[in-house]
Amino acid sequence: MDTLIALCSLLLLLLSQNAAILGQLDSTSSGGSGTGGAPPDRPPTPPLSLQPSTPSITHFVNESFIIFCQTVQKDIDTKWRDPRGQTRENTKGRVHIEKKTTGLLALVFEHIALEDRGNWTCEVNGNRNGNRNVNVEREFLASFELLVNQKISFGKTEQVQSVREGRDAMVNCFVEGMPAPEVSWLYNGEYINTVNSTKHNRLSNGLYIRNVSQADAGEYTCRAMRITPTFSDSDQITILLRIQHKPHWFFNETLPVQYAYVGGAVNLSCDAMGEPPPSFTWLHNNKGIVGFNHRIFVADYGATLQLQMKNASQFGDYKCKVANPLGMLERVIKLRPGPKPLGPRRFQLKKLYTNGFELDIQTPRMSNVSDEMQIYGYRVAYMSDTEFKFSAGNWSYAKQRDFSFHGGKHFIIPHLETNTTYLMRAASRNLAGLSDWSPVKVFTTAAGCSWSPWLYPSYGLILALIWT
Repeated sequence: MDTLIALCSLLLLLLSQNAAILGQLDSTSSGGSGTGGAPPDRPPTPPLSLQPSTPSITHFVNESFIIFCQTVQKDIDTKWRDPRGQTRENTKGRVHIEKKTTGLLALVFEHIALEDRGNWTCEVNGNRNGNRNVNVEREFLASFELLVNQKISFGKTEQVQSVREGRDAMVNCFVEGMPAPEVSWLYNGEYINTVNSTKHNRLSNGLYIRNVSQADAGEYTCRAMRITPTFSDSDQITILLRIQHKPHWFFNETLPVQYAYVGGAVNLSCDAMGEPPPSFTWLHNNKGIVGFNHRIFVADYGATLQLQMKNASQFGDYKCKVANPLGMLERVIKLRPGPKPLGPRRFQLKKLYTNGFELDIQTPRMSNVSDEMQIYGYRVAYMSDTEFKFSAGNWSYAKQRDFSFHGGKHFIIPHLETNTTYLMRAASRNLAGLSDWSPVKVFTTAAGCSWSPWLYPSYGLILALIWT
C-alpha cells in the first residue's frame, strides 16, 4: 500500500513539471506574453496596376517613356526592379524613379537604350522593420516587357575606301539596328548577286571582293531593309571604292613637240591617273623652274604648266614627273620656237539670228611658213554690253569659243540672248599659239523670230508633219 502511494506521488510530480515546461514553451512562442494567443493574420494583398497597362511596350532607341505603378492603398510601399533583378532607387539619371503623392511610383526613361530591353517589375516592398518578406515580394507584383528597336544606322562606315590593285578587298559596311536588318549590295546602281559567286561574298560587316582590278572601282551601295509585324523600314549608304594603282597616262594626245613664240603664251599639259592621286613635278632642261614667267595649275589627275614666253631661253625640254607610292612616270615635251600667226584681216557679221551670230572671219595665208605652221582656226571672245560694264572692260571674264577649219568654215556663236548687244573680238590660231586680237566689234541679236541654221533638220520635220 505504501509503495502504491509513493508511485502515485511521483507520477503527480512529473505531470506538474511537464505542465510547467509546456507553459514556458507556449509563452516563448507567443512573444513572451505567456498568453499563448494565435499568430496574427497576414495583411490583405494590395493589388498593383500599371499605367499604361500592357504586357509589352515597344520603343525605339533614344525615345522617352514613362510608366506608373499604382496601389489601392496609398501607404503601401512599392519599388521597381530592372531586367537584371536590381532595385531602382535613384531619382535622377537616364532611367530613374519618381514618387508621386497620389500613390504612384513612376519609372522614367529619359532616352531609351538597347540595354533597357527586358522585363521590368513593380512589386510591394516586403522589407519591413529590417526584415525582408520574400513571399510578399513574389506574390504582389506587376510587370511589363520593354521591347527596344534601334533605327538603322551605319556606324563608323567610311564613305570613301581604298584597296590595292590585285588584292582581295573588303568594302566595310557596319550596319546597326534592332531587329537586325537584311543587307544587300549594289554596284553603280546594279544589284550584286552574291549567291554562289566566285567574285563577291556578302559578310556580316561588308562585301568581300576577290582579286580587285581597276574595273572594280566605283560606287557600292550598302542597302539595309527589315520587315516586322509592327513596322518596316530601310536605309542605305553609298561607298566610293578606289583601287590603288601606280600612275598611268590619262590622255595620250599630248604632242611630244610643241611650239611657241617670244611674246606669246603656251600651255603644257601632263595628265595621269593614279590612286592615291599622284604628285606632279615640272623640270626645264632637268632643272627646277624658277622665275615669275610661269604658273602651274594642279588637279587630282593632271598639271598644266603655263608659260609667258619672255625670251628664247625658255625654249627647251620640259619634263613632267608623275609619282605616287606605287610607281612613277616621266614625259618630256620639247618646246620649240614657231612663227607668230597673222591676225584676222576680216572680222564681220555674216548672218543675224535672234539667239546667235554667224561670223565672217578671214586671214591671208602666211608666207615662208611650212604647212603645219599655217593658221588652222580662230578663237572668238565675247560678252554682252552689261557684262562688259560689270567687269569694267576686263576681257578675262569673256566667254570663248574655238573654231577649227576641220569643222568647216562656218563660225557660229549660238545660245545668245534675244535683242541683246554683244562685244566681240577674234584671234587666229596656229601651232605656236594665238595672234593679236582683232579690234572689238559690236553686234546685236535680232528681236523677232529667226531661222537658225543649226535647227534646219527640226524645221524640216515640223513642215513635213504639217503637210501630212
